[in-house]
Order: sequence, then structure tokens, then C-alpha cells
Amino acid sequence: MKVGIIAVHTDYHRRGAHHRTLLQPQIGPLIAGLLPDEADIEVVNDTWTDPDWSRSYDLLFVSAMLSDYERARQIAQYFRARGARTVLGGRMADAYPHLCLRDFDAVVIGDPEDTVPRIYADARAGRLQRLYRSGGYQPDRVPVPRCDLTATQQPAPFGLEVTRGCPFTCDFCALTGSGTRFLTRPVEGVVRDIRAIEASLRGKVPFWRRQMLMFYDNNLAGSFAYLKALCEALAPLGLRWGTCVTFNVLGRRDLLKLMYEAGCRSVFVGLESFNPAAIEGFNKHQNRLGHVRRALETAREEGILVSSGLMLSPQHDDLDYIASLPERLRDSGLHVPSFVCIESALPGTPLFKRLAQAPVPQLMPHASLHDFNAYTLVIRPQKTTPERFVQAYREVLPQIYSLRQRWHKLADDAPRLMQARSWSGVAMDLLVTLGASTPVAPGRTFIPGTDILPPEQVPLRQAHCRDEAHFLDLTSPMAVTDAQGRVLPQWLESSIRVAA
Repeated sequence: MKVGIIAVHTDYHRRGAHHRTLLQPQIGPLIAGLLPDEADIEVVNDTWTDPDWSRSYDLLFVSAMLSDYERARQIAQYFRARGARTVLGGRMADAYPHLCLRDFDAVVIGDPEDTVPRIYADARAGRLQRLYRSGGYQPDRVPVPRCDLTATQQPAPFGLEVTRGCPFTCDFCALTGSGTRFLTRPVEGVVRDIRAIEASLRGKVPFWRRQMLMFYDNNLAGSFAYLKALCEALAPLGLRWGTCVTFNVLGRRDLLKLMYEAGCRSVFVGLESFNPAAIEGFNKHQNRLGHVRRALETAREEGILVSSGLMLSPQHDDLDYIASLPERLRDSGLHVPSFVCIESALPGTPLFKRLAQAPVPQLMPHASLHDFNAYTLVIRPQKTTPERFVQAYREVLPQIYSLRQRWHKLADDAPRLMQARSWSGVAMDLLVTLGASTPVAPGRTFIPGTDILPPEQVPLRQAHCRDEAHFLDLTSPMAVTDAQGRVLPQWLESSIRVAA
């Protein structure tokens, strides 16, 4: 069978641009690894390139975040009209399967390891079911991901996930909405996969790109004991790698030393905010704001670059706080964040449910699903008006990403990294510091109902749909709130929890 796997992406900056950054979706290689050798597989990272609209598939797997779902269902209908049976997985499928079943032939809730093989077998036998639910994460069934299939669609094709989930319960996080869990794999299996991936990339990418490994875990340090065991297994391989961890790791010099010896040169940490009220509201108690500068210095002294993003909180941040961000960034030693986004109440999360149940509407009116992307104001500001909040956001971005801020970051990072002989860390610092930005597309208001629409296009025509009403439904934004900011009933019916 011809099988397509598309990781859908909608540019959250509303430029219609691909995001050809260091980190790229890895769900495609994972699903491909679960399929039999007989399958004729094509993986498309929509972040890197558009699907080939001239292609046809027998079976199409689609993965999408919530804000990508409007594009995802258009893509699915387009290829369904060309003969594909369509299957959706991802956060939207986990949270709102009843909505997704209207647009896909089958919907998957939960993990792929015990569902994808069943889906392929059922589709081949002509008995595809409407709903598949995973029995839970099964580490012994995790395959070697087919990174060779996406080697030309990412700068760092050598990547895999070795844990799943996160033990923390941040209020805004989609992982919390699906059910908190943190699950690990035997480190022997991880080493097996690393060696197999490296072998599969020979002849496809240069040697130096096979020495840079990216762990795509949500939080590789969810268990310190597991992290130690993993580092001990990685050290003999001689690779250089980066990953995501939580802030509490930075307070452990012993762990940082072990990570460096194992090849770690860069970590991303969810710092989010310098506002204690916001940190409390996020339920992000692992972040200790009084220790940020020392934690960043410790990591650099041990040869590990720390990158982080910031998130404005409409519920807790006022105009003075937003204006103070450049100074706070300098004082913290972070200087330049990877991005500056806006807290978004993703449907299905604890934050969304809490705001939806408030007696007075807490969300912005006329919000559509594509607005819940962390770069549109969907939560009503409590300290100022929406217009002033957005204006403050616009005004602070050029200051945060000024040449002065970038120079201060490099001047602060590089000497410590070089003293630790972390040359890969220095190179990564240059890449991250010069590349960091939060672009503002012309015409953006950042306010639902008046903001520009996502410009991405799927060549979907009425002839591809059941009738005109079906076509209009697929090509119209999916409303989440009404004119007063109240959540529409269909979004209150979430969710089926993912099995541990």
C-alpha cells in the first residue's frame, strides 16, 4: 500500500512560511518505523515543505496540534477525494475525538505503538475501524524511527524520543490535559536505536550531522535516576546532543556534569516568566525565579548552553511588567529568549476548562481554533485592555531582539562555554542567538476576529467534497467562542484521557 504520513503545520506568525528550524516533527519517522517493510511510505513535515498535491495514497496518517486542525482536515479531505483512507492522531484527536470523526475515516486516541500496526492491517484488509484507542505506552514496542525518510527535511535528522510525557502539571500544557504521566524506555533500547539511526543516515547526510543527536522528549529529566542511567549509556558513544529539560535540573551541578560528560551541549528550559504571580498561575512550581541567574551561570560553567522562551500572561502581567522584560532578561543572564509568546488556553487543558466555566467570560470573543497557537490573544487581559496589551507586546519585541541584547548574550555565554571547552555549545549559542526572533507579519492585530487569517492554502475544491455545505464547512474557521467570549458547547465535551 502507498502510505502517506503528514505532520501538519500552520505558521503561527501568519506569514504562511515554513519553519525550517533546528527542531522538526518526529512523529513521521516514528509511525514509519511501525509499518511493515512492504509499505511504500512517504513522510511529509509540513514545517519544511508542502505536501505534493499530485500524489495519491491508499492510507494517509495525519498528525496535528489543535491550532493546525483546520488545515489538517482540509488536507485529509483533499487526499480522501484522491482515494486515501484518512487517519488522525495527535492532541486534537486525544481531546476531541467526537469532532474529528466528522472529518476523518479513523481517529486514534493515545500512543501509536499498539495502534498503527492495527490500523495498517485493518486498512489492508478493508475493515478500517472508526476509533482506535491505545492501551498505553509500551516501551518494548517502540521501533527504530525511520529518520532516513526525513533526512532532507531537517537540519538535524538524527533524533528520537526516549521518554514520554512529563511528571509536572502545568496548567496551560496539552500534556496535562491528556493526563499526567512520565514513562521511560530501557537505556539498552535507546542505544540500539541510536546506532541503527546513525547507520541508516550514512550516505544520506555528512558525517558531522550524524554526530549531532536531538532528543525530542518533552522533559528528558522527568526522572533524575533515569537521566543518570541514560547519560552513563551515552557517554561511550561520543556524540553531541541537546534536549528539553525542566528548570529543576539546572540546580543540580552533579547532573549537569554528568550530562556534559555524556555529550550534552544544549538544553531548552521552559522559564516562561519573571512574574511570580504568573508562575503560580501556570502551576509551574519547579521554576524558582530567585535562582535563575545562578542556574544559568552554573550550566554554562559546566559547558551546557541554556535556551528558553518567555510567555506573557494576560491574567497576571501588566504593562509595566511587559516593558521591563529587556532589563529582566539582562539581569537574569538569559538576555535573548528563543521566542516571546502569549499564554494560550488550549482547548482540553485545565486552563481552558477553568476559564470556560467562569461565570464571566474570560476568553476573547470570536476566537477560532487557529487562534489558540500562543501568538494570538485569546485570554482577556485582567490588568489592561486587549489593545494596550497587544501594543505593549509589539513595542517590547524589537527591544528584546535588538543587536545590543544579542551582543550581551554572546558576551555572557561564550567565555564560560569556552572555558569549559564546549566548542559545540559556542557554535549552538551563535546559531540560537542570531536566529532567535518573534516576527510580526504585516496586518496582524493579534486579536481574534480582526487578525489576519492563516494564509496557507490547500487546493481543495467543492468537487472534492460531498456538497457545497461540506465545502463551506471545511474552508471556514472553527469557532471556539461566541461574540461575548463564551465557549461554544462542542468544546466543553472534552476529553478522553490517554492511557498511561
